Amino acid sequence: MTVTVTKKPGGVTQLFNTETGRVTYKCKAESAYMLIEAFGGIVKFNKKGAIATVTGHITALDFCDVLKKGHPEYKQALSAIILSHKEFAKNVSDSHMHEINELENKLSGL
Repeated sequence: MTVTVTKKPGGVTQLFNTETGRVTYKCKAESAYMLIEAFGGIVKFNKKGAIATVTGHITALDFCDVLKKGHPEYKQALSAIILSHKEFAKNVSDSHMHEINELENKLSGL
């Protein structure tokens, strides 16, 4: 069995099982929001360890809610998603810049 693990914005980790095609999203933070197309809206992870699973046409939620357009929390959730994506992108960028700087320092030392 091969599982590909990908960190996602907002404290969510994606686990993809290449043999079964199962995608599992697990909340690592105390709570999180994530747009997941299979659920047709924003998945609200209500606590740490909450799970959303997609296998083919079967979807399952454990300690999660789905917020659809028109839901009172939808706009707030979308704003939180945008903020978490910005923070995630900045952290990834900072990490890459640090790595580039280290490589440039090695190069200049040659």
